Amino acid sequence: MRAVVGVSLGASAVRAAIMDPMGRALLGTESVTVPRGRDRLEAAVEIVDSVCARHAGNRESAVLVVPDDPRCRVGSAATVLHEGGCVRVASELGAQLTYLTQRGLVEPQSTIAVVDIGKSGTSVSVVDVGSGIVHDAEWSDAFRGATVAAAVREHLLSAYGTSAPRTPSADATLDDGVEWALEMLAVHRAVQVGGPFLGGSVTVFRTTVDRLVLDAVTAVSSWVYDVVARGRRRVDTVVLVGGPANLPLVRGVFAQQWGEALVMPAEPQSLAARGAAVLAARTVSAQHRFASAS
Repeated sequence: MRAVVGVSLGASAVRAAIMDPMGRALLGTESVTVPRGRDRLEAAVEIVDSVCARHAGNRESAVLVVPDDPRCRVGSAATVLHEGGCVRVASELGAQLTYLTQRGLVEPQSTIAVVDIGKSGTSVSVVDVGSGIVHDAEWSDAFRGATVAAAVREHLLSAYGTSAPRTPSADATLDDGVEWALEMLAVHRAVQVGGPFLGGSVTVFRTTVDRLVLDAVTAVSSWVYDVVARGRRRVDTVVLVGGPANLPLVRGVFAQQWGEALVMPAEPQSLAARGAAVLAARTVSAQHRFASAS
C-alpha cells in the first residue's frame, strides 16, 4: 500500500513526514528551507508533490498544515480538516493535537495547554482534547526563535569581528548558519558556524546560548504560567512544541515550572507534519470504508 504524507509550512522551512498507510509507523521526515522571497505556500504545495512522488505517497490524501493567528482559535474546533482545492488543509494546532492523541501523549478526556515557540513568537492554546474545542489562546512576540538567533548572531559578530564590510548576502548566510547551529545545539554542546569572521569558522557553545537567552526563557515561562492561571479551564497538561523547544535550557526552565504536568515530545519542530500525516492516514481509511460500503 502507498505511504501517506503530511507537510507543515513554517516561517522559513517546510517540513514533511512520511508514514505507513495506517499512520502508525514514521517512515521518514524531511525539512526544506524556503528561499527568501519565494512564495511559501506555493513552495509547500510543490514539496507535497515532490515528497509524494519520491516516496510513493498517496497524493490525494496528503494534508498540508498552514499557520494561523492563535488568537483567532478561541471557540473553534482545532481538528477540522478543510478541502483546499489542490490539497487538504489542517490547522497547526489541529495537527499537533492529532499526533499527541494518536501517540497517547495526552489523556483523551483532559484539557491541555499547547505552548508553541516559533520563529515569530510564542503562543498558548488551551484546548479540550476530546472535542478539540479551543477555550483560550494568546500570543506574544516577547520570546521567539528569531530573537534567539539574533542574539547569537550579534554575540558572534561582537566577539570575533568581521573580515570585510557586512553585506545583505553575508548576513543572510550567517543567519542560516546560526539557525542551523541552534538546531544542532539540541544534541551537541558545541558546533562550528561559518561566516564573515576574521578567523573563518567559529565555535558556538550551548553554554553561551544559554547565557544569552536565560532571562528571556524565564520570562516567557512565567508568561505562560500567567496565561494558564487566568484561563477559563483548569489545565491538566502543558505540551511544549516548536523548534526552540529543542534547546535543553528551554526544556529545563519549563520542567522546573510545570514538573510532571509537562509533556515534551521528541522532535517538537516536526510535530505538526507528523500530525498531518496521521490525518492523511485517517482520510485514506475513511475512503476505504466508503468504497467498501458502496
